[in-house]
Amino acid sequence: MRAFRTDTRSPSGKPVRPRCRTLLVAALAATVTMSAPVVTATPSVAASCPSTSVGGPAIGSVGVGQRTVPVKSVTYPAGGVLTPPPSAEVAGVSDLHRPLRARRGSTVITWHVRYGKGCPGSLNPLLTMKPGETFRVTDERGRQRTYQVDKQIRVPRGEYNPQWFQLNGPRRLTFMTCTELKKGEFRKTAVVIASPVR
Repeated sequence: MRAFRTDTRSPSGKPVRPRCRTLLVAALAATVTMSAPVVTATPSVAASCPSTSVGGPAIGSVGVGQRTVPVKSVTYPAGGVLTPPPSAEVAGVSDLHRPLRARRGSTVITWHVRYGKGCPGSLNPLLTMKPGETFRVTDERGRQRTYQVDKQIRVPRGEYNPQWFQLNGPRRLTFMTCTELKKGEFRKTAVVIASPVR
């Protein structure tokens, strides 16, 4: 596992309370240099649960059970911050990694496990799925594909495995969010690895 710095301060320098945010810093996976997400803390207060309209137009969706979650493209500078759209109702896909329609390599998707009190993440059901259970993804071209959960992983915040972010190699989805909120701080990152059903 690799380790990263974490940042628990806002741009103004004030301490912040927890909600999921993802920092991206350079990582080396095989022979490809890429950026790897690490979860840190951001404020947890929300007056109401933001709608699915935040973050611009959806480029695809993830369907878990009866729920269909819009996926928005998230752009960031290399080594900068990858933050999911500001709503627990949507997810963000990293535009530095493979798109939803890719046939090889990793697509990295993040979401807020909560967005303030009473606003749980709409992709949270992924966190309890067992290996072999399936869900559906609709890509940028409107094509639907079925994926299955391969692994459920929990790592200390700031650690990662470079294989989760490879641009080449077997096709996979890497989902990431915060987990284990204790004493006002998320202690771990939840990672769900999935592959297409053949």
